[in-house]
Amino acid sequence: MSDDEGASNNELLIVAAKQDSEDILEDIFSQPETYDINHVDSVGNTALHYAAQFGSLTAAELLLKQPNIKLDIANKLEGDTPLHKAVQYEDANVSLEIVKLLIEAGADTTKRNKNRQKPEDLVKPDSQQLKTLLQKASMALQVDARDIAAEDSDDDGESASGSD
Repeated sequence: MSDDEGASNNELLIVAAKQDSEDILEDIFSQPETYDINHVDSVGNTALHYAAQFGSLTAAELLLKQPNIKLDIANKLEGDTPLHKAVQYEDANVSLEIVKLLIEAGADTTKRNKNRQKPEDLVKPDSQQLKTLLQKASMALQVDARDIAAEDSDDDGESASGSD
């Protein structure tokens, strides 16, 4: 790329995520196939990492709506995923909202970074609501469809214990 071309859409994705710029993101997203939603920079962070790290709630919402976005990419430095970054954001309310978005999108709450820490391990002691949310999400990942009793489903009035 020559110097007069400016930033690529992949680079702009990262800038927009850091700045919580809805306009830049919508402009990029209106140009399909000109960007990689999972583009990583030199330290292994994606736009989603930066949206989580900088508390960019609008950017996080827009990024998570994009097809094929990978939620659990670990960066090179700490091995952190976007969820690891989100739990460390200083504003507890914004952190909680971004964590909720990531969990609803399917982020893995049990993934460990290079220090063997799960996102839950990085939560500040005074953020009990966030810790509880992560614990519940981790437990939900451990529950398998086979763990749910058949009697819980609605049937046509037949007894679940029925006779053979």
